[in-house]
Amino acid sequence: MSRAARSLLPALRRAGCGVLCDTPALAQQELPLAAAACQLEGGGLLAAARAALRPWQPRAGFAARPMSGAAGEQQAAQKGGRAARRAAAAAEKEQGIVAADEGFSAITDKIPQRPVTVTEAGGYSLVILGALAFAGAVGYAALNELLFTPKEYQCFNHTLAKIKDDPRVTVRLGTPISAYGQESQNRAARQRIPHRVYNDGEGREHLQLQFVLRGPSGRATVNADMSKEGSSWRYSFLYLDVEAPVPQQVVLVRPGQTDDTDY
Repeated sequence: MSRAARSLLPALRRAGCGVLCDTPALAQQELPLAAAACQLEGGGLLAAARAALRPWQPRAGFAARPMSGAAGEQQAAQKGGRAARRAAAAAEKEQGIVAADEGFSAITDKIPQRPVTVTEAGGYSLVILGALAFAGAVGYAALNELLFTPKEYQCFNHTLAKIKDDPRVTVRLGTPISAYGQESQNRAARQRIPHRVYNDGEGREHLQLQFVLRGPSGRATVNADMSKEGSSWRYSFLYLDVEAPVPQQVVLVRPGQTDDTDY
């Protein structure tokens, strides 16, 4: 390209920009200079035009034409309008949901409640009192079983500890010796100790109990009578009716005998 053609490149660019950007004033101002390019000889005009219009050639599949100020403002206004319409639609939807909730609350608030009669209130009170009484009975039974051992079981435990190591018993029944309340397949019946509580002529409390002993060599029934003196218990009598292997009676504490064993 000649020096003259290169000197006219800026004018060609400004003229092309005015045409592409819809700016008539810029195009008219630069047209005389652009027309002078027609006097160039050879291929100078073509090269100058190509060089001037190169910045406006399409790139990446679209024309990189600069946007005019009016077009930019119009596009921005369109985007703002769409955003405003979306916001208005969201607000209207939210208002509809709130109105529906308020309507449902108003309907449920107007539902009348049936008054409770005296009979129903009394029935509810009886049910509550019955439940409390049942819970109290269960709690008392549990505490009595776990914390407070009945007197018949206290006497049973003491008597068993006294006789299970007595040689007069072990020689007949063998060892180890087990004890239970009565012969039965029912576990509760086996754990229940038959007993009787009474007061003698002097007003002393007595407890009679009976239970079964079993060892490897035989079986026996224990009969005991214990009297309470102050806070301790003493034996009035204690004997065993051995049933096997040889039926016989073994007396450990005779009636009227002084027994120093107490607890």
